[in-house]
Amino acid sequence: MTDDDEQQLAALLNGLPGHDDARFWRGLKEAAGIYRIRSTMSSAVQEAQDGDYEPLAEFVLDVFNRDARLKDITAALATHLGSTLRARAWITDAIAAADRINRAHVEDPLDELAAKW
Repeated sequence: MTDDDEQQLAALLNGLPGHDDARFWRGLKEAAGIYRIRSTMSSAVQEAQDGDYEPLAEFVLDVFNRDARLKDITAALATHLGSTLRARAWITDAIAAADRINRAHVEDPLDELAAKW
């Protein structure tokens, strides 16, 4: 993980409506099938402000990395981003940045691999 990954994830999420746009978040919550999406996002943002981006990365993966609900999630994002194509690109970029942040929190990948074998 680099500061660039953290900044990219923050910039992507900053492109979404804020906490006060209940209609957007309600639509995204229904599309993703996630309970308490705004409060979870709020907590993750606060932790990121304290330097821990892992909860924010987990939030993105939990909400947007859902193949079974991808069509609905894309449609919910498209209402804000302006098109399905932009929504798909946003989801791809957000998942990639979140995944890089999560992988960076692995202590030593070789030790984990050795533990598996």
